[in-house]
Amino acid sequence: MFFVSFGSEIDTVPMIEAALAQGKRVAAPRAHPGSRALTPCEIRSIAEDLAPGAHTIREPRAHCRPVALEEIDLVIVPAAVWGEDGYRVGYGGGYYDRFLSRLPPATRVGLGLEMQVVSHVPREPQDLPVDVLVTEAGVRRFAQGDSDTEEGGRDVTRPDST
Repeated sequence: MFFVSFGSEIDTVPMIEAALAQGKRVAAPRAHPGSRALTPCEIRSIAEDLAPGAHTIREPRAHCRPVALEEIDLVIVPAAVWGEDGYRVGYGGGYYDRFLSRLPPATRVGLGLEMQVVSHVPREPQDLPVDVLVTEAGVRRFAQGDSDTEEGGRDVTRPDST
């Protein structure tokens, strides 16, 4: 499942198009503002399946079939700010926090810019970190439950490292 980028977020459309071209099943979230919930829905074409929805963010149209949470094995997660420990601050609606708490075990990958990464972000007991954070500066992998070592207890691979 990919988030569909908006505003100054990293453009996920080329990644979605590449996944579709490779024959992968792709889901995108449909927002329900009343409950602040996300429903993953399968998309097969960006042009035919996405339209502005809640908060003017492109989301799957009504004809797109919902995807069962158990069918999702990878979710690309957005954030306004990332902590070096893999926790995130979203855009204030709590949509992804609720969604990730319902999601069975699946790899959670954060996607952002290095300028969005700070040493620590506030978090609530129900917040979940991503497993991996990808920025232009590199890839951070987070071993869940290990937060007392260098780089927040995480393995960091940067593009310039060997």
